[in-house]
Amino acid sequence: MILDKLLEKKDLEIYIDTRIKRLLSINITQFPEKQRGKISERIKGRISELRELKKIIRQSRLKDMSKQYWRESSKDGEFK
Repeated sequence: MILDKLLEKKDLEIYIDTRIKRLLSINITQFPEKQRGKISERIKGRISELRELKKIIRQSRLKDMSKQYWRESSKDGEFK
């Protein structure tokens, strides 16, 4: 996976910025009208998650937050 090769904070930020730009460039009108709302919400959600990840990276909290998310999801039985 590409994230395995991105070791430095700046590399991760560049990847996130590029991913956000690609998501923003998606032309929603190319999809059937019935699906546009759902696709639009998914795009907004992904962009929101990427922005939150970028915030965590800038605060140098990536490892701490990764451990926290893992603990939370393992309690729910997702990673057992």
